[in-house]
Order: sequence, then structure tokens, then C-alpha cells
Amino acid sequence: MTPRNYLYLLKKYDEYQAQIARLLESIVTSLSPNKLETDVDHLKEVIKRLHDSYPFVELLYCLDDKGVQTTESAASPTVPDPKRREPGLGSDRSKRVYYMLARNNEATATVTQPYLSSATHQLAISAVQRFIDNNNAVCYLVINFNLEKLITFLNGDSLRRAVHPFFQVVYGIIGGMLVLVAGLLLFSAGSSLFEVVHEHTNTATQAFHLVILVTLGLAIFDLGKTILEEEVLLHKDVHHTGSTRRTISRFMSAIVIAVSIESLLLMFKSLLGDATHLNSAVLMLFAAVALLVGLGAYLKLTSEKK
Repeated sequence: MTPRNYLYLLKKYDEYQAQIARLLESIVTSLSPNKLETDVDHLKEVIKRLHDSYPFVELLYCLDDKGVQTTESAASPTVPDPKRREPGLGSDRSKRVYYMLARNNEATATVTQPYLSSATHQLAISAVQRFIDNNNAVCYLVINFNLEKLITFLNGDSLRRAVHPFFQVVYGIIGGMLVLVAGLLLFSAGSSLFEVVHEHTNTATQAFHLVILVTLGLAIFDLGKTILEEEVLLHKDVHHTGSTRRTISRFMSAIVIAVSIESLLLMFKSLLGDATHLNSAVLMLFAAVALLVGLGAYLKLTSEKK
């Protein structure tokens, strides 16, 4: 599973805060809290219906004017089993941020800032609807929402997120194989170095051979490491150009380094008497320069305006 990036989620929340508030207010105010407060079966039916339409809905319950929970907690299937089995009836929520905000806010609906949920231990947002119960007392209907799933829902990204673990496995296999190939090249270079040290034959030629193996191993290892970091270990926002920009720049940097090293090795070989490689070395060096110039132009054109 992709590691959660709370900084990314909070940044997205800041970007869509107004839209998120309007959406959550419309959801919480669309319900009939008086009926939910008196009918537990209806409460569970509503949370199921809400979760089917809005997968980011997690918990639904009512509080009295003192912040004490007056209904059982109706939980969506995504909430951990221990929390789903906890009824919550009679729990004191008077110290919770969402209750204090709703109590001090005369508006019908109140939406909180993101906070770490005690039920799921993930970033969540609560929407609270103030209502008058059958005894003319002020009460509150509370809905908890999972922020990560909410951002995914707003981005229309649910299908991609569902198949993303499969892509991570494929990228993990590819990255691991590249690292393994790099290890084999470095092992071969180490074996050749051991032979050179003990036999002292064709030292100059063998030295260039060793450098080629080591530099190829370095380039392949860097490529495998980049794949693992960008596609498996780190959170990647495919909707943001900066993520693609970072990946491309890292891949291109590894290629430029590899081509530059190989061109220098061919030049050194030509200086030792094998002039047949000189033209290839010059062409490879020009190619490395062209790649570097192209990368610089790409980074300049795609840089974020301050």
C-alpha cells in the first residue's frame, strides 16, 4: 500500500477547502436527524447508503447539548472492526473539537479542520448539523469523513487507486531486478579487480574494463533506485506536474551521467592507441550535452512560478 503522505493531504485540503466545506455541509444537512436519533436501524441504513455514494464517510452518531452521545455509532465497512463493535452510546464527546465548534457556532452546519481520528488513526474531518430534538433541546448530528478518501473522491481517482497496488508490485519487481543486475555487474567488477591485483597482466586494459563495469552498475543501480523511490516507496501525485517533472529529471540525470562516463572512457581508450573509438566518443559526448541542454530547457519551462 502506498505510504500516507499527510503533508500532501493537508496541502490538497488547503487547495480545495471551500469545495470540501460545501460538499460536507450539503451531505450532513440532507439528513433528517430527528429520525436518526430515535431509530438505530435507520441510522445504520443511512450510513450504509451514504458510504455507497460517498466512500469517504466513516461514522455517524448524535450528541446532546452536553456533548454526550445519544445514539450508537453507525460505522462504514472501512472502519476497523474493534471500533465498529464499540456502540459509543453515552460517551462524553464534550472535549472534542467538532462539538466545541458546533456549540459556539450558530450556523446549521459546521465543518472542522483536519484532525487525527481516534477511531481510524488517520486524518479525518467532521461535519456537524445542529438540530432541535422532540424535547426542544439542542442536539448535534455528527458525520466523520476520511480525508484521504475524500481527496481521492474529488480527484475522480478511485479506480486508479484501486489498481495502484498492482502497479506498485510490477514497479517493485522491475526496480528490484535492476538493482540485482547492478549487483551482478559490481560483483563481476570485483572479481576482475581481484584477478588484476594478483596476476598483474594487461593492467591498463583491465582497468578500463573495470571502470566500464562499475559505471554501468552505478547507472543501472541509480535507475532501479529511482523506480523504487518514485513508484513504490514515495507518494506520487499524478495530478501534479511537479511529480512528473521530478521523475523525468531523475531518469534523465541518470542517463546523462551514464552516457558522459562512457564517452570519457572511449576517449581514454583512443588516447592509449585505439583511435577507432574516437568518433564514437565525440558523438556520445555531443549526445550527453544535447540531453543536458534539453533537460535544462524542460526544467526551465516547467518550473513553478513563484
